[in-house]
Amino acid sequence: MPFYDLNAPWNLGVKGAQVLPLINDDAPFIRVEAGPGTGKTFGLVRRVMRILHPAGLGVSGRKVAVVAFNRVIAVQLRDEVMGALNNSPHDEPPVIQTVHGFCLRVIGQDIRILLPHEREAMLYDVLHAYPVLRKAFKNHAAAEQALHEHEAHLKEFPKLWQAVNQWLTRHKARLISDLPGLLSDRIKGGDFSDCQYDYVIVDEFQDLTPAEQDLFLRLRSTDGQMVVLGDSRQSIYAFLGNDRKGLAKIDRHPTLTAVQIQDVVMTECQRCPKDLVVAANKLMGLSEAMPMTPANMTQAKILVVHWKTPEAEAKGMARLIRDNVTGCPEEDKHLVMVTRRQFGYKLREQLLEIDPSITVDLGFSESILELWAVREAFLFFCLMTDPDPPTWRAWLGYRLPSGSNNHLAPKRNAPAYLNFLAHCNDTISSEKVLKLCEETRTKSRGEGGSVLWDRACRYRDLFHKVRWTELDPEAVIKAGFEPELWSVGNGDDKGTAAEDLTILRENALLILNEQDSSSGSNSRGDLLHKVARRLRYSIATREPLSANSGAKVKVSTLWGAKGLTAHHVYVMGLCEEAIPGVRTEEYPGTDAEFREEQRRLFYVSITRSKQTLVLSRPAKIKPGDAKRLNLSVRRSRGHYCTLQMCPFLRDIMSELPGAVSGESLLEATQPYSLAQL
Repeated sequence: MPFYDLNAPWNLGVKGAQVLPLINDDAPFIRVEAGPGTGKTFGLVRRVMRILHPAGLGVSGRKVAVVAFNRVIAVQLRDEVMGALNNSPHDEPPVIQTVHGFCLRVIGQDIRILLPHEREAMLYDVLHAYPVLRKAFKNHAAAEQALHEHEAHLKEFPKLWQAVNQWLTRHKARLISDLPGLLSDRIKGGDFSDCQYDYVIVDEFQDLTPAEQDLFLRLRSTDGQMVVLGDSRQSIYAFLGNDRKGLAKIDRHPTLTAVQIQDVVMTECQRCPKDLVVAANKLMGLSEAMPMTPANMTQAKILVVHWKTPEAEAKGMARLIRDNVTGCPEEDKHLVMVTRRQFGYKLREQLLEIDPSITVDLGFSESILELWAVREAFLFFCLMTDPDPPTWRAWLGYRLPSGSNNHLAPKRNAPAYLNFLAHCNDTISSEKVLKLCEETRTKSRGEGGSVLWDRACRYRDLFHKVRWTELDPEAVIKAGFEPELWSVGNGDDKGTAAEDLTILRENALLILNEQDSSSGSNSRGDLLHKVARRLRYSIATREPLSANSGAKVKVSTLWGAKGLTAHHVYVMGLCEEAIPGVRTEEYPGTDAEFREEQRRLFYVSITRSKQTLVLSRPAKIKPGDAKRLNLSVRRSRGHYCTLQMCPFLRDIMSELPGAVSGESLLEATQPYSLAQL
């Protein structure tokens, strides 16, 4: 092993030897395969510290770029790098950003990014406008998958891409997934010639698409250094077009054909106790990656528990978590992962009921606009503060929900919408929509014409219901996301909708306060305009939307927990019907590939823990609840459907303690202490 100065500032506190090459080695290209908890983030931070330190390489921060997969990881890296640099001499901090944040930074434009529901409507328009595309793709889902593959540089569909670009030009918008490809193509075409760095570090490389991988491989200057880090076992974003094998085949990239690649393998898990490492290795027994070896020899506190119903699970887990929070040191972190957002809402409700002092952060980034009441509120807020073509298109693309709450109009009213857009000379405005309401309700505008008229009238009614133009920015936000305005008081999803509206309102107010304090010269319109754009950007880039970032308990979905760790981890809803569930038509690949990615998702989930792991599931559920949660249940006798154990949990049960009934557990001990495990 090479000699490393363990007294150097960047090597102080290092655990084990495997992270030392990541921190200290210099080579044109270093590929790091690092399992969960092996010190990858620690090593990355210390490497940056060494690069910038005068006693190290003494490089200016402007020549160093660190790219993270998502905002959670980017914020963590930025905080830890800046913390390490506080007492470390340097001239300026490095560039540390997410994939899309980096692209927007370089391109330097105020780009309007389409949200998922706007992208959906766009494809309906494209398929209606071009018969050749309707013939080429059997349905909307097939066109959606083809577009994903084209953006990710997996396959080429030039006719579809040209039609999409015509629509985007007409609506003054861009696709967020196209930003890396756009920047890469412009760099190859001669633009941004100064967009290269002497030191480039890319984290979670396996979660990038081929287009993103290609972009960041081109950022290294001719004589520069590049480090890419990842783990194929933690690849969980096939639906975004990620390249799980990108790390393994990186040497085939045209920019690296003459470059010697240094490989660093990190298998010593410093985070998880030995019991969890053994279980995780068993779960991923078929993986080509080397198994992890435990460096943390403490015994894990593991509980496998089942409850009668989801309601019982939420109530019981709230008590377990409350008892554990109050019995643990103040600095301990608690992370709850749920297979469905609704499980998280129920848990938060129960925690607030039994102990209001325990604050909960619902850090959901997925599907915040899933429910119609929330989506409509968000769309109307944008129309009141920052009306633009994609928002008008989305507003007019639905129908008024009936008792079934079905707001999805066939083809999202594409024929009628495109006719109306042409009639408006491609510029829809509030005045033109209000004028449409004065006409007679008719289908003559094309298929969906009468429904389009209904949506125009809905806008008129909401527009006149509140004197929006007379309210100050804070009042507009509070009124715009008020549950009563959107009929949230009724229906089975009222709790979920109210929570989502609260999250949107509180985030909007936070953004408003940031803008208001940064510049006193902003007008009312400018402030609200910036709030709407920032909210849209957060949703489009899947940033966690948090109502309480300083909360004691953080709740996320399994996907949202990527990059998070905690002393105490609780995973809820571990039934087969939720994970793996059933592959939808929009999901790429085969059923077998989908199932294996769900296995990797479970692997990521159980390796977040430093100490405690509670694996929880309900045993049965009402049919109506199962449908709302999109659980693939089979109807059984009586009023309930049986829920099966998650098969991935079954795969490691031999390494875990036997499952216990949650109800019996809590009846036997008051309060129940996980410390006794």
